[in-house]
Parts: sequence; C-alpha cells; structure tokens
Amino acid sequence: MDAAKEKGEASGETSQAGKEPSLEDLLSSLNLKEEDIEGMFVAKKDVEALKEEVKWMAVMRLLSSKPFSAMSLKKTMNFAWAPSKEISFREIEENRFLVQANCLGDWRKITEQGPWIFRDHGLLIEKYDGSCRASAVELNRIHAWVRIHDVPKLYRRRTLMAGVAESIGEVIQVDMNGAGLDGGDHVRVRVWLDVRKCLTRFVAFKPDGGTQVIMRVKYEKLPRFCAVCGFLGHEQEECGSGEHPVEAVKFGEFT
Repeated sequence: MDAAKEKGEASGETSQAGKEPSLEDLLSSLNLKEEDIEGMFVAKKDVEALKEEVKWMAVMRLLSSKPFSAMSLKKTMNFAWAPSKEISFREIEENRFLVQANCLGDWRKITEQGPWIFRDHGLLIEKYDGSCRASAVELNRIHAWVRIHDVPKLYRRRTLMAGVAESIGEVIQVDMNGAGLDGGDHVRVRVWLDVRKCLTRFVAFKPDGGTQVIMRVKYEKLPRFCAVCGFLGHEQEECGSGEHPVEAVKFGEFT
C-alpha cells in the first residue's frame, strides 16, 4: 500500500472527483418519475419474510463536518457499547454508517440508550429495517437527558413537566425521582433533540390567573455545541469566522 492511499484510509477521506451522483439527482437530471419506471410487484407476505432475515440494524451519522476514520469510530463505539455479540459495521458515505447487531439486547442498547459520543461529537442513530436505502434515512436527532431547574413544588407533576419539555424536544421519558424534597428543585426529562434547531435555554408556563413561571434548562452529557448560535456539531471558534465579541456568546454552560 502506498503512502498516499494509507493516509487517505487513516483519515477517512474520500475522493470527490469520482463521486457518483445520488439516485435522486440522477432521476431529477433525466426528468424521470417513479411511474415512468416499470418494476415487479412484491407481495406484503414476501416483504415480511425478508424482514426476518434483516434484523437489528441501525443507521448512524457523526455530527461533524470533519471526516473521521471509520476504523477508529468502530473501535471506540465497540468499547462504549460493550456488545455481547459481534457488531457488523460498514461506512456508507463520509461520516454515515450502517451497523447491525446480532441480538436484540445489543440493538436496543445502541438505538435506545444514547446519547453516544465520539471524540466530543454526537452520533445520530435511527433504527433501520432495510426497506429503503440506508443513505436516504433522515438523521436529524439525538437522545439527551435534560434537567428542568427552578420548578416550584406545586407544579412538579409528570404530565405538566412533559408538556413543558415539548418545547425542548420530543419527550421520551419523565423522571420524577429527583423531584422530592430531598431531590432539589429539578425534574429530569429524556428527549429527542432536533439538531436542526438551537438548544433551548429556558422553558415556561403561565397558570390561569397567575404569573409566568420561567425555568432554566441544563443538559447532561451534551456533545460539542456552539456557545454563539446554540447549535450542536461545532464550537464557537468554528462558527463563521470564529471571531465573536463577548456579548455574542449567548449559550454558556449547559451542564
């Protein structure tokens, strides 16, 4: 193996010159639609039978504009996941990967017990049943545990906190264990964070006839984010020119 090839593999870089157009781009350039292309019919029972042979898969994307070595990512995540059986791992395109577990427990851990972080970058993971191209799966969200602070005792109720947390992200679970007198003034909520939106710093509600209640939001195990724009995936030195006045830093510590 020559030095140039070895360097490319180590960094995860791919040649853009020989990159093939996507199927969508190709169809668009030819002005073709689905109805213009004939194909065979596959019965539902046959599809279900095929799904039994392709189980426990997931597609994941590293939330970073920088390319990383697929081998390094696989090694690191295998250590973090500590699977009971071998995990199959394949790079689809730059920073996008297809993984397959060999048992239900490993698959659930990978897809449901995040957030998973590699070198301070978040991994966006979605379950995958093989019914579409893995490269077409939308990967725009990541699991996160958040703490809603300054919650008045009267309003520490699961349904109310779930409703309030919807402004942070799609609610998965509300943990009230920390809401007692010995648990401080916060409630923990597990959510899907949409990485296309900036982080939420405060949430609020207004009781009928009362004054608005404003509460701080803090995040647990948050991957790299920008203190200027509040988006995940980069830091403030990588946002725009990287030069920002102190007053532009509106998203401080979240942990």
